[in-house]
Amino acid sequence: MFKQRSAVLTTIVVVIALLGVRHARADMAGGVLATPSGASTQAQARMRYVAAGDMHTCVVLHNGSVKCFGLGADGQLGNGTGLDSGYSTSSSVATTAAIELGLRRTARAIAVGSAHSCALLDNFTVKCWGRSTYGQLGYGDTVSRGDGAGEMAALVAIDFGGGRTSTAIAVGSEHSCALLDNSAVKCWGRNQYGQLGYGDTDSRGDGAGEMGVALPAIDFGTGRTARAIAAGKYFTCALLDNFAVTCWGANTGGQLGLGDTTERTSPTALPAIDFGSGLTARALSAGDDHVCAILDDGALKCWGAASSGALGSGSTTDIGNEPGEMGSALAAVSLSTSETAIAVSAGKSHSCALLSNNTLKCFGNGADGRLGQDSQTTL
Repeated sequence: MFKQRSAVLTTIVVVIALLGVRHARADMAGGVLATPSGASTQAQARMRYVAAGDMHTCVVLHNGSVKCFGLGADGQLGNGTGLDSGYSTSSSVATTAAIELGLRRTARAIAVGSAHSCALLDNFTVKCWGRSTYGQLGYGDTVSRGDGAGEMAALVAIDFGGGRTSTAIAVGSEHSCALLDNSAVKCWGRNQYGQLGYGDTDSRGDGAGEMGVALPAIDFGTGRTARAIAAGKYFTCALLDNFAVTCWGANTGGQLGLGDTTERTSPTALPAIDFGSGLTARALSAGDDHVCAILDDGALKCWGAASSGALGSGSTTDIGNEPGEMGSALAAVSLSTSETAIAVSAGKSHSCALLSNNTLKCFGNGADGRLGQDSQTTL
């Protein structure tokens, strides 16, 4: 799956936070687990979280250690070499050491973008590594990290100012966001479409003095705070304290859900996305150019770019880019006659939903078998 920005991790963080899912499990028989002391033991590893980016993937294992594999040229794997991993027996994920997150530090969650990765650590701090062309690592420069010896050990926590910590993270193609312990949201990195939410198109985090207290919290309107965040390719969404959803940034396919294709650089004065009949959202995931939300009645609704049927609407016509397409006019995805959606993840041009009977259904672009149907058929 080719994803310009990673929303998968965002989805997992949102779903776990809101729905109480413990972890996604995958057995890695005969794998080698790195312990905090650096020793390795043979074990059957379980994944707690998984995040897929453009050309690399990261997992948080059951002991809180992190492994990344795939393309590593910009340091996004955090292996201190810039080399790729996972493509042959000589670069096996099982024998690859866990990423150095700091003395006795483990990860709660992981998020990946086009060529960078961010981890939410056990002490609720955030560290990012990989490409930093636009400051998406949040260290006040454009220096890549994770591709040289000793760079991960020297990696410091991102400064959010005022002693603030983070409870969730979301990563877009070249921007990053954190939901803080006071329910505020801060974003940094590339901002050419206003995806950072500050009312302008200036990148942040690529120059000295731009992080910490200098990085403002996003203004969602008087008294409004965030429960969860999701990052698309060049846009960002938030689930607010009143369970309303608002999105800002690029809007080429109507992914902001406002009935047009005009980009927005701030959510401050934006109306909440209309789901119809007083319905509100409980979880959401952002793909490259589309969004899916689980509503309070268990229904799943998707809008934005409909390439290859990623919205599950039975059509490839974009939704949300014209007036009158949201609200009650936006039909729920027909997943089951009796089951509801309890988790959702949106990719570049496909989406997957976990149902209440623990079955998984995916729809959209079926190339490379990404829908799990033993074919490459688009559904």
